[in-house]
Amino acid sequence: MTVVAGIDGYRRGWVAIVLIEGRFEAALAEPDLAALVARLGNAWSIGVDIPIGLPERGPRPADIEARRFVGPRRSSVFPTLPRAVWEAPDLAAARQLNRELSGRSVSAQTFALRDKVLEADALARSDPRIREVHPEVSFRAIAGQPLTTPKSSWAGISLRRGFLLGVGIELPDELGEAGVAGIDDILDAAAVAWTANRIATGEAASFPARPVPGPDGVAAAIWY
Repeated sequence: MTVVAGIDGYRRGWVAIVLIEGRFEAALAEPDLAALVARLGNAWSIGVDIPIGLPERGPRPADIEARRFVGPRRSSVFPTLPRAVWEAPDLAAARQLNRELSGRSVSAQTFALRDKVLEADALARSDPRIREVHPEVSFRAIAGQPLTTPKSSWAGISLRRGFLLGVGIELPDELGEAGVAGIDDILDAAAVAWTANRIATGEAASFPARPVPGPDGVAAAIWY
């Protein structure tokens, strides 16, 4: 059986949707990514909605191509900050460094992802099953056309849940431990799981199509 998982970060940690043969099997939640991945020992592929392969400076080709693919919702694919900026000790230092590297500041909302980004970066180096997946890219691939409705709206949530049903992923009303996560986080994890299943079955593609290792030795690619 093909077991895969899609993981998305939420305010208390990380949530995962597990699929078996492309169908919903379980929903899990943990405060630490490593603890969650440890519970997925039988998964063939694990998609995570977090940047993997941090640049030295400038936007990654993966981000540029994914934003172009998503279209009207391109702002949901934010350009990945340079590694040195993520490793800055605080927001003020991150802002100063990023201005020096790119001429831009860093929002508090983006820098709040710092711990999650560095946690995933370290874990992905030791676990080749982990791939970067962006849920809006996955939903765009499922829909076959660009989406315009924000996922935070009722219409957006209903639309995305319908897309998941169309590819065989039916999410139950009761999700147990993962039920504390937001609706959009659950839907995102499920979309990431869809791509993880495509990776496991050899159907997935990526931006860029031929990822090249960056300065940190990790090839940055957004899979879908």
